[in-house]
Parts: sequence; structure tokens; C-alpha cells
Amino acid sequence: MSYICKEMRRVIFNPEHDLCLADGSGSFIPPAAVMEFARKCSWVERFMVESGADDSVEIEPWGWNRTLRERLLKEGVPAEQLPDDAQLDFIREHSRRELAVELHEWLDTHLPAEKENLLSPSYRIVAHTIEEIGAFLQEMGRVVLKAPLSGSGKGVRFVSGELMETDRGWCKRTLQRQGAVIVEQRMELVKEFAMLFECGDEVRFKGYSLFYATNGAYRGNLLASNEYIEKVLGEFVPVEELRLVKEKILAFLQGKLQGRYRGFVGVDQFVAEDAGGEKAEGMWGRKYCWNPAMEINLRMTMGLVARNIYDYYAVEYGLGEGTHCFEPERGIFKCG
Repeated sequence: MSYICKEMRRVIFNPEHDLCLADGSGSFIPPAAVMEFARKCSWVERFMVESGADDSVEIEPWGWNRTLRERLLKEGVPAEQLPDDAQLDFIREHSRRELAVELHEWLDTHLPAEKENLLSPSYRIVAHTIEEIGAFLQEMGRVVLKAPLSGSGKGVRFVSGELMETDRGWCKRTLQRQGAVIVEQRMELVKEFAMLFECGDEVRFKGYSLFYATNGAYRGNLLASNEYIEKVLGEFVPVEELRLVKEKILAFLQGKLQGRYRGFVGVDQFVAEDAGGEKAEGMWGRKYCWNPAMEINLRMTMGLVARNIYDYYAVEYGLGEGTHCFEPERGIFKCG
């Protein structure tokens, strides 16, 4: 799928991107269901580019990977307009879930000591053996197993009590192919959101995304201003702490990506009920903790699409403040 915007920039919706990254080759053939989803939801291409954006980039895909580069080369696109092997290797390496673990640990040491709401990085591990996975499961009771590279809702398993044979088989295959399994304590999520960034000559913050998912698979976004989303999140996380973490993440991304990656970055986060009941009290009198680095995506995201829809088309679509949602397969609709 591709869309030519009025500035003659070619926009490509390739939601199979994460699966292509996981495969790593340039010859991966995505599942038919994923390609059908791409065709059905190709309308989102209109909102992948900011209204009035300049034409400094000729091709704007959902994400860059070897499969897309090979496809474009076969279409006759000159190689000099496409990322080279080193750039693609960098994107793939920094799309692994270990980067979010690294960011979480970095934040833990670079934020003030009185960070009461933040979830400890020890809630998850990067395991390299079946024994490590089993020991963490025994300690936590319920865990989520994640492949370092996988698509939304793919490469994720929910396990309670003990590893079944099917779980063990999945873990062994993932360890063999990708070298690790991320094992997380399973938590009861109450809010999922993201901080959105763009990397170019510098890294800049683009806004927030307030989204919802089912078992790790993205479903949709609330359409609202950044101010409204901050107000919603402020019921769970002090706004000044939210803004401080945003600046710290900006610094981390500058150190990691500036000058080496050009494109978008989404840092997924969540607020969860704190099982220990020792964290800050929020709405309804419950206790909550906040993970500021659940996932990091080096690509366009549905959150960025939602951000563009609200920021540039709110009047055209009659969007009220926090009254509409966006879902790829349903479009834009009034919620509630």
C-alpha cells in the first residue's frame, strides 16, 4: 500500500514491518491476514504525514526493513533513496525489546530518589536460558513471555504457575532464533499510553498517545489534545513527574539515536494496580505504579496517526475533546 500526498511524498503503510524485522531477511512473505489488514486499513496513510509537512523525505514508510527495501528496489526505486545495510541493522537492533529494559534501568538511576510512582525495573528480566525463565516464573507466579522482536500481539505468551511443554517449546525456539526472552511480572493494567518522538538532526517530543489494547494487541486510540491526555494521566501520575520523565527519555534517545536514525519513535508506557499497595494513591482510592518504558518502537505508530488526526483534522471531522476514538478497522467514531 502507498499513498502520494500533495507534496509528492510517497507514504507506505506496511504494518507487517515488525514481523519483517523479526525474520530479518529481505525475502520474508507476510501472512495473508496481515496483508489483508494493510489493504483494508490503507486509509491511515493520509494521516501518517503531518498536514503541511515539507518534502524533505521522498519515501515515508510505516517502518524500514529489508523486505521493504527489496520490494522497492524491484519496483525500480534507486538504491540511494533507500537505507543501506548498516542503517537497517541499526533499526533492527534498536527495535529489540531489550532497549526498553535498558531505558527503564537508565531512568531508575537518572531520576530523583523520591520517584514513588515508578515501577522497579526488577519487575522483568532478559532471560537467556529456560532455567532463568522458570526461576522468575516461580518467583512471580504469573508472567508474560515476550520475544525480543515480534509484531503487535505476536510473540507474546501469558503463563501462570509453571511452564507447560508448549511454553517450553516456544521458549527454546525463541532463544535459539533471537537469543533471549523478556520475562515480565504480569500486572493489571489500568491505563496504556505512549510518549511520541521524532529523530532528525535533533530529537523532539511530538506528543502523547492514549491507547487501549487486548492481551498486548493494539485496538485503538482516544483522540484528544496533549493537555487533555496529561489531565487524564494526572489522575494516576503526578504531571510534573510525567514531564520530568519525558525530558529524561528525550535525553536517552538523543544519546542512542541522534545522528544514526531518522524517523519516529514511540515509547509505550502503562499504569498498573500495585499489588504491594505501597505506591501513590489515585482515583477510586486504589494504589498505582507506572512503567515509563514498556516498549520502544522505531517506526510510525498508531499513536502518531491518532496524534495527527486530532492535531490537524479535528475541525474537519468534528472531533470533540476526548469524545472520539480511532481504530484502524473501524475508522474514526464517537465513543461513549
